Amino acid sequence: MRERRPMRHGRNVFVRKMFLAVFNGMFVAKAIRHLLKPKVVHRTLEGLLKLLFPVHPDKVVFMTFSGALECNPKYIAKELKRRGGHDIVWLIGAVAYRARSMRARALGYKAAPIWSLRGMYHIVTAGIWVDNAQMFILDGMPSKRKGQRYLNTWHGSLGIKRLESAGSKIKSRIKKAAAATDAVLVNSVFEENVFAESVFPDTKKLRLGHPRNDIFFMSDDDKAAIRDRVRTELGLEKDEKFVLYAPTFREIEFFTSAGGVNFGNWASALTGRFGGRWRVMIRLHPHDAQALAEGLISLPIGVCDLSSREDIQELLVAADAGITDYSSWIFDYLLGGNPGFIYAPDKKTYDESRGFYYPLEETPFPVAETEDELCARIRAFDENTYAARCMEFLRARGCMEDGKASGRAVDWIERRESV
Repeated sequence: MRERRPMRHGRNVFVRKMFLAVFNGMFVAKAIRHLLKPKVVHRTLEGLLKLLFPVHPDKVVFMTFSGALECNPKYIAKELKRRGGHDIVWLIGAVAYRARSMRARALGYKAAPIWSLRGMYHIVTAGIWVDNAQMFILDGMPSKRKGQRYLNTWHGSLGIKRLESAGSKIKSRIKKAAAATDAVLVNSVFEENVFAESVFPDTKKLRLGHPRNDIFFMSDDDKAAIRDRVRTELGLEKDEKFVLYAPTFREIEFFTSAGGVNFGNWASALTGRFGGRWRVMIRLHPHDAQALAEGLISLPIGVCDLSSREDIQELLVAADAGITDYSSWIFDYLLGGNPGFIYAPDKKTYDESRGFYYPLEETPFPVAETEDELCARIRAFDENTYAARCMEFLRARGCMEDGKASGRAVDWIERRESV
């Protein structure tokens, strides 16, 4: 299977993205973003909007760094909608905007492009901002005004990758994020300490759990319904099982390693250990998924690509096993009890460039640096050892997930406490 050579970020990538945007229907959105970026432009528009329109305390605006309806914001919005009494707005990215905006409206939400005058209006007039990264402090975004609160949910969970050594863009926003953010959600003592030492040193930590993880504590019937629906959508037959392979992104270049992987060997190892017929399905990190949608990278022919699916949590409920390198979704996945593995072929170089908070071997997951090792770890998998290690891992990090995080997050929003 052939793969496209890695393409490093630079002028050639920018030019190609603009060229492809014309054909992908995203040129207008990208052009508007660049028009809004100059301070004289967005500050003038922002000032006019603030002069003309007041803050509405019951309006809540949501964004995610992927531009989709997913992660913690999705489950907070769902609980807000269930309770009623709130004006819920989703700001959506350019990729698949029409489909995602239609989905938002079908759920009873308003929708607008992230980079648009309409989006700016909603940001300026909302009582609450909710995102899972640093979206509301990007260049070109309106500044927070009196009467507004910013709840950051982040997108990791007991993650192993060090935040203080992340990309320059994240590091450059740390002071701005800390100054603007009123509170950040955490699910453990470990996360609280990580944020205190990195992105949110002085921000209030709300140890309420991650709303997206409530899905693992649903009733067996509700989880079975999700699993059946997802499997039907994926075209799986009744006797088929699937393993989700979802690697993280790389700081310097797009993810292009799938072309050198023999997924057939993975499936054979899984069949040998667990029985049944297995399929390997891949979901790229949102950064790489956008590059894939824009035609900047490609996957080998025959790979089942799930990168366009918005909600990875539903995939985690449906998957029979999971494999990643360093992505934090695997630490959500362990709450479901199914087998998880780490395939880390560049462990040494990744540790040197990004760094880990603790060795990979301290996780509950069997770790492999080569495909032969991975297949051997799969064949030697022991359920009892894995379950015990998962429980000890969660205990050691002070994790408090219990399926009630969405309700607690909405309680905080509705209290309207000053922070």
